[in-house]
Amino acid sequence: MERELHHARSTAQNARNDLATRIERQFGAFRRGWPMAAADLDETLASAPEYLRLLTRIEQDGLPRFEARFAALLKDQSTENLAALARHVDEARRQIRERMALVNEGLAEAEFNTGTHLQIQVSERQLPDVLVFREQVREVLEHVWSAQLDAADAESRFKTLAAMVDRLAGQEPDDKRWRQQVLDVRLHVEFIGRELDVDGREVEVYRSGAGKSGGQREKLATTCLAAALRYQLGGREGGLPRYAPVVLDEAFGKADNEFTELAMRIFEGFGFQMIVATPLKSVMTLEPFIGGACFVDIRERKHSTTLQIAYDQTRKRLALPEAGAQEAASATAASARPEPTAASLLSTPTAADLPSGTPRSVEPVDGRRWSP
Repeated sequence: MERELHHARSTAQNARNDLATRIERQFGAFRRGWPMAAADLDETLASAPEYLRLLTRIEQDGLPRFEARFAALLKDQSTENLAALARHVDEARRQIRERMALVNEGLAEAEFNTGTHLQIQVSERQLPDVLVFREQVREVLEHVWSAQLDAADAESRFKTLAAMVDRLAGQEPDDKRWRQQVLDVRLHVEFIGRELDVDGREVEVYRSGAGKSGGQREKLATTCLAAALRYQLGGREGGLPRYAPVVLDEAFGKADNEFTELAMRIFEGFGFQMIVATPLKSVMTLEPFIGGACFVDIRERKHSTTLQIAYDQTRKRLALPEAGAQEAASATAASARPEPTAASLLSTPTAADLPSGTPRSVEPVDGRRWSP
């Protein structure tokens, strides 16, 4: 009898110890899953009364009833907002390609070098942060419209979504840099210049101006500047900009006539209204592209005077006095003269550079009269 009692007591003690271990494991799992709620509790059996009181409070607060609402909010609101953000980013990326296609249509009509034209290719940059962000968005939105949302799956999606929201709202320098990188689609792409011949064969690839001559870099920079302006100022419906004046100061001062004509043809093709301040030597090359001009004289860096110059629509050139025309012609080589466009030309010679026969009393910018 005593032996049987000892055996029964030992069995009961072992069962009790096993249950205590299992309970303490559950306490530990709760503390790891809900560290704030169990901040003042430990994993020992002695804390069981505190855990029971916490359980009673949870049941009285009706927290289990909110689990369904949590799943609904996760599905119907949070993920919808994330989906809208993803659509916005994708739409912005698509618009870049569409607008660049319009730019390339204009570049195709402008000769870059003899028998070639420039095209700008949009290439995706494989940025690690952007790739991870896209994958996280995909994970959250995957199967979001399924009829049933598993509790474990909902919890996993919520944690991923919460981490993304916290970082998007973060004010730390690293968070701000990350937010700009994953949301600014302009950083997701790079632009590569491809020079093509009339048959579409690639002649050269431009990733930068490195290794190019000064003239090549100037030509590439001006072409890209015109393309960038066309990209920014082009209408939403793809038409030419309605009002897009471009002011170039000291324009083409060191450029040859061929490059000057190329640049003006590109700007003309993109629909810009050009206002160009240039030395006298570039006048002959620019004549075919302008609709009027004036001389500007600045003395002692204090007083400015202007002289309006008429434009001869029949001859398609400025109506300079004969002596002045000869002087301008000697300053530049003759160039082809296509149809003029509605643009303006400002040249900036000194009073001594004014063509002979030009009236010496002109209207200044401030409305008073000066006699240079």
